[in-house]
Amino acid sequence: MPAMALGPVSTVPAYELVLDQLRRSIHLAHFGPGDKLPPERDLARQLGVSRTTVREAVRVLEGEGMVEIRRGSAGGIVVLEQPARSGQLRQRLREFEEIIDFRIAVETMTARLAAVRRTKSDLALLDRAFVVLEALAQSGAEGRVSDWLRIDTDYHLLIARLARNPRLAGAVEDARASMFLPIGAVWGRLEMRAHDQHAELHAAIHAGDPERAAAAMAAHIESTRADIHAVVGQRAQASARRSAAPASSIAARAAGKTESSPK
Repeated sequence: MPAMALGPVSTVPAYELVLDQLRRSIHLAHFGPGDKLPPERDLARQLGVSRTTVREAVRVLEGEGMVEIRRGSAGGIVVLEQPARSGQLRQRLREFEEIIDFRIAVETMTARLAAVRRTKSDLALLDRAFVVLEALAQSGAEGRVSDWLRIDTDYHLLIARLARNPRLAGAVEDARASMFLPIGAVWGRLEMRAHDQHAELHAAIHAGDPERAAAAMAAHIESTRADIHAVVGQRAQASARRSAAPASSIAARAAGKTESSPK
């Protein structure tokens, strides 16, 4: 019998499990910048752990710069805005490309299955979610990126649930959580392309047309890829201009001195 590759079994500390859930909720935009997490005692009750365990998890989030603990009557565990970091998206571009590829593979299937498996009550839920999504997109939503992320994520996760495959739904949630930094931190405003193809996708699921729904989902996610590349290009150009400016100024001053100098 061939030897099996076995290793030591380790126990995951409870606070790490709590940390994963809290971090995931923030990444999925269930809690956006300025929002408060539930009070420590409520989190402990909801998660079935001690307040000490919750406190340890929150302390890690605070160290990561994701939350701030504010004291006083108006205090609490407040989610912080994640600042855009120069070069962050460019450095992680390959990773984001892989996430986009994964989303296309998984979410086109959830759209296809949702179009086949949805019920009348499902369509009513989808309609209500789409009305909220459409209203926010039409408003322009400047400065409300966190609102868009939450509502858009909820819409995509709803489609995944309509596919009635928990494994696919979990995969969609994983992929959406992975997009937290590029979308929330690097884009400082709502890109209107983020709403591209939502109406076509919605109509295709209503019509029960799986191929049309899959095509609309693929086109929608590809628009996210295009926006990421556009942001990378714009930031690279701006960085190049900033780097070139001092050298150009020195060259111009030197040229001016040369031209004005007596021969």
